[in-house]
Amino acid sequence: MSKVVLRVAQIVGVLVLAGIAISVAVGLVQWILGIALIVAIPVGAYWIYKQVKARKQPPALAAGAPVTLGRSGGATDRRAELEGRAVIDAAGRCGWCGSATLHKDEFGFPTTPLKYHRAEIDAML
Repeated sequence: MSKVVLRVAQIVGVLVLAGIAISVAVGLVQWILGIALIVAIPVGAYWIYKQVKARKQPPALAAGAPVTLGRSGGATDRRAELEGRAVIDAAGRCGWCGSATLHKDEFGFPTTPLKYHRAEIDAML
């Protein structure tokens, strides 16, 4: 009879130790997720603040980009003029081709008129 009791006690002991190990693992995962959440909230708020602040500022000039005034720029002015036509006008039409429908890329996703007409603009330069 004592061998049976010893075997049952052994099984119960293994089950208790397994339960403790699982509890420690789950507690560790919960602790890590809690710390991640505590860190993510202020970091996310700071990231959103930086994004909103960057949106409100005017775009900076690219470093080394030539600043042209008037017609002295040549190709730079011509490119800017052609790219300026490839926009959506106030009536919702493409300024380049006059299409009222959305332009789509090769995968069928909507794209901007500038990206859609890029090859035509480059060909005209």
